[in-house]
Amino acid sequence: MLTVDEIVVRIGEIVGPRLVSTNPIDKINYQHTLAYGAYRALPDVIVRIESDPQGNHALARILSFANEHKIPIVAKGGVGMGISSPLKGGILLDMLGMDKILEVNPTMQYIIAEGGASVYAIHHALRQHGLMLANFGTYGPAVVIGAMINKGGIGYGMTRYGWIADMVLGLEVILPNGETIRLGALANQGTSFGPFQKWIHLPDLLGLFTLAAGSMGMISKVCLRAIEGKREWLHDYCYAFRRDQLLNVQEALMALVKGEVVYDIHFTDRWQYHWPMEEGLYQKGRIPDDAWFFLKTILLARDEEELAFKEKRMRRIYESAGGIDVPEIAEKAMGAKAQEHGLHGWPDYHVMGPDGWCGAVVRHSGMFAVTSKMYPLTFLKEMYDLDEAAKRECGIWDGEHSPQHDSYVTRDLAIKEEYFVFYNPYDDEDVAKLRKWMALVQEFSNQRGVVWTAPTLSTKGPWPYERLTDLYDLVKQIKQVVDPNNILNPGALY
Repeated sequence: MLTVDEIVVRIGEIVGPRLVSTNPIDKINYQHTLAYGAYRALPDVIVRIESDPQGNHALARILSFANEHKIPIVAKGGVGMGISSPLKGGILLDMLGMDKILEVNPTMQYIIAEGGASVYAIHHALRQHGLMLANFGTYGPAVVIGAMINKGGIGYGMTRYGWIADMVLGLEVILPNGETIRLGALANQGTSFGPFQKWIHLPDLLGLFTLAAGSMGMISKVCLRAIEGKREWLHDYCYAFRRDQLLNVQEALMALVKGEVVYDIHFTDRWQYHWPMEEGLYQKGRIPDDAWFFLKTILLARDEEELAFKEKRMRRIYESAGGIDVPEIAEKAMGAKAQEHGLHGWPDYHVMGPDGWCGAVVRHSGMFAVTSKMYPLTFLKEMYDLDEAAKRECGIWDGEHSPQHDSYVTRDLAIKEEYFVFYNPYDDEDVAKLRKWMALVQEFSNQRGVVWTAPTLSTKGPWPYERLTDLYDLVKQIKQVVDPNNILNPGALY
């Protein structure tokens, strides 16, 4: 087994000493996730991987070296929810230098980018050609596409088009032994036709490297499907419901998804607006005092005729369920405000800007942790009630902890739930409340069979995997074939 000093020297010979660090401050900074303090494992060595303008890089050589010497290695993009934490130490690989947009094909409507490319940069490149990702996030420049695919990235448009992973046409993946493989559409790259669809005359293996938490191989290139899109085609609405109307909300969401009317629906509750309202970001009287649930809704319509049809149908469903139109939220918490700022009106201003909901909450409540899982829309009321009861039991159902929901309604008649709790990471008592709540959520969620978004054994335990029985056994066997030394994010799958 090589010493850390020997690893630094050998890796330095591959990438150059400038791109290798064992600085304690760097280690602390790189191990951070959105759940600050929840993951305390530190890497032994940090390595930044960079590519030249043609996309050449040393990723295969680094993986081959790590595999030869059985050194754990975890790829990190931006700041995520924990899958890029080095649970077993070893090498933490900074992917942000592999950030090139390699091709935009407006005719065939696809884009090819490196695995470390910013999702924001991908959107920007597509917009130059009148295109957009059908699922687009508002997370700013930090989030990278390889991590989004590994974790199961989300964004606006999920209600109509699905996950970021559903946009994937092809991948280039580097295995631990340094071998490069191309899957799906990228297997056709280099032919006269080029990439055009993910289905080729072999079994589909793209899914092996999506939602895999970087445990099967490292994504070096991505080919994504795009659609025609302009900012002015997206139209923002918000309907509010009382706390006792949650079952009505559930039924309205089912009707809207089945009818394929809406582009995106966000399910949020009043806690998300508690501090923005306290700060006066919303005009008094324009949000009903008894409004508790807010359905932030986007329609995609290319002309007035299409908009009139979709809007009429959406309003009929919401209003028949007892919903109240709240344009104040649509104007200030969604995209209309954002059009006044940033490049072509597509920033994340309404999330993180000075008037954004997250900025206001953080100013009053501190750091946040979030659970992330999927369950059927038919269980929305039951799961929300269970979460509220758990938060009340743990003493965090208050403005100080801003225990809000910000959940995506998906095309699968499911909800991609995000339960938030804001907390003080330097207060052990507050952290204990957080951990107790997360344990309760884990218990009632696992009992009902939720699908976690890229869980790791360190946070969810083995049960979510073990209930898959023979399928989990097969995945472990495949993992042993592609990564016999278990160097890729060990502890993420088993």
